[in-house]
Amino acid sequence: MNAASGLRALALLLLVLPLLAQPTAAQHVLVAEDGGRMLLVCSANGTTPCVQKEGKIVPISPHGFALRDVPEFAPYYVSVRNVNVRTTYAMTQEGNGEFNNDFHFYADFETDFRLTDVFVVITLNSDRAGQTLFLWGVGTLEPHRVKGVSIIVPMSSPLGSARYNVHLFSGGAELLQSLLPFGEGEMAMNRMVASRIKDVHNAAPKFFFGPAPVYPPELKKANLRGQAVVSIRIGANGEVFDPSVKSATDPAFGEAALRAIKFWRFLPRVKNDYPVETKVDVPIVFAQPNPAANHS
Repeated sequence: MNAASGLRALALLLLVLPLLAQPTAAQHVLVAEDGGRMLLVCSANGTTPCVQKEGKIVPISPHGFALRDVPEFAPYYVSVRNVNVRTTYAMTQEGNGEFNNDFHFYADFETDFRLTDVFVVITLNSDRAGQTLFLWGVGTLEPHRVKGVSIIVPMSSPLGSARYNVHLFSGGAELLQSLLPFGEGEMAMNRMVASRIKDVHNAAPKFFFGPAPVYPPELKKANLRGQAVVSIRIGANGEVFDPSVKSATDPAFGEAALRAIKFWRFLPRVKNDYPVETKVDVPIVFAQPNPAANHS
């Protein structure tokens, strides 16, 4: 073999293999095996799971993981955008050597809520590598702040073509998020509402969950305290319809209230054992946020 041939044999080709998203429809918790027991994963430090032992959250080195079905998601929603998932590996031009096998995941997360102890679980189904699970700690998601998450995990061998699922957790509870199959988030919320009014005979509508209205930035210097009243229809499934500002001490308060209440969910009015649609006026009070709480 001459020198030129040797250089050609050692040259590297970088292969990028895209992965396909796979729909998932169930709610889960992540459990990890430790000392023969399966313990709930409450948070993660990088790829290290943390569980509760003797009243304390501690990291462990598990012998394995499993996703177990549970009845409900946590009532918080996260938008997952700009998702980029792929595997890469390098090999010689002759194809007789493979190394630097990596799994890549990137996404932007944004939510209306403050969520702590957030972690991602990605499950992969591959013809070459079988089923694989990746865990990565995200930390805290602050309201209305985009957080980019980038994960690179070394693999023992190339995955080849694969399908993946993304699960997002906070404090061990799975979150509603935009990568769920179309309509699954809505159906999950409907089930959560239905379970809470199952044995109710008569009741007025009640707030279930939703993002807090954001104090209008343009009014912070004025340090105003204000209020807005929003008229809405609450459907039999607790969904909000036709929101409109009935009154507001400042138009900015009305706009802020309207933006938030569109994403609220209620427990509907129950009359003679049945949920029914109703129209209500919802007052929302705004107070200037504590400046100390806004330091980054």
